[in-house]
Amino acid sequence: MNILRLSFYDFCIEIKSSDTATLEDIKLDFSFFITDKGKPEVSFEVFAQSPDYKDLPLLKASFYTPRNICYRDGDISFIDYFGKGLTIIDCKANTYKIYSSDPQLRHEIVFLSILSLVGQNLDSRGMHRIHALGIEANENAALVLLPSGGGKTTLLLELIKNKELKLVSEDSPLVNCSGKILPFPLRIGVSYPDKPEGIPEDCLHLIERMEFGKKYIISMEYFKGRISQNALTPKFIICGVRCLGPHSEILPLSKYKALKELIKNSVIGIGLYQGLEFLLQQGFSGLLKESGVILSRLKSSFKIVSRAQTYLFVIGCDRKKNAETLLKFLLNNKL
Repeated sequence: MNILRLSFYDFCIEIKSSDTATLEDIKLDFSFFITDKGKPEVSFEVFAQSPDYKDLPLLKASFYTPRNICYRDGDISFIDYFGKGLTIIDCKANTYKIYSSDPQLRHEIVFLSILSLVGQNLDSRGMHRIHALGIEANENAALVLLPSGGGKTTLLLELIKNKELKLVSEDSPLVNCSGKILPFPLRIGVSYPDKPEGIPEDCLHLIERMEFGKKYIISMEYFKGRISQNALTPKFIICGVRCLGPHSEILPLSKYKALKELIKNSVIGIGLYQGLEFLLQQGFSGLLKESGVILSRLKSSFKIVSRAQTYLFVIGCDRKKNAETLLKFLLNNKL
């Protein structure tokens, strides 16, 4: 059995499996966090086989989602992917057992389970994910908050061509309780069939997701040597708004309006998905414990806005022009 170990700011997870393909996929997803140190706090076992339901207890469903059904029996949770996959979670022993004969589904279950678990742990320690593009230069960070379809990946691939800039995270940088920005680089997804140009084939993979179909994945190997390693001061918060036509510009924005956008993208946005996964494991009563996390996210949002300069990014239909506008702004203002 092969073993992969990941450490997310000292939260260590171990994944064991004879399925080398899934382990290789997870390595690409979380390559920034691979380690050979630390004692694992949570253990995953992944089995490339169909779930065996005949010996499972007779339980009533406790929670439904479009992708799965959750059953609970004391400290044990069963997450059933409509007969195609099964996760058995022992909350007391901190173990996950994942079964599926579908390699795409098996990979996605492991990826989402790790991401949800890590999100909960980081939240509990005052490190919160922000739904934004994070860029670093000179130990300062710019957070670019974009609407859905705003072209974060296109912006990143253009910006990263400049040697002065580094990647913090394409989708979810972290903010700690001191208001510093921390790197959280994960695999980068591009909607099919829009295959990104200029990416080596060994850094580009096509996957099939449960609900949303095919997607190209850019591994972090493509950004090797260009990923931030530092705790960063937030210098700019740039809030994107879509407009019709090719126009693109960056304008001053009040801190109050920037704070509203930041709250949507940290207190509410990312937390909605993590909250759903939390419910699957803990039940509705667990939400009562989340009030402290929400307050912590709010405090972090206030700290970031108080330190940063805030701007509005008018995003037109010309993605290359949008990237040029943002790059020119960052370089002229010495991020």
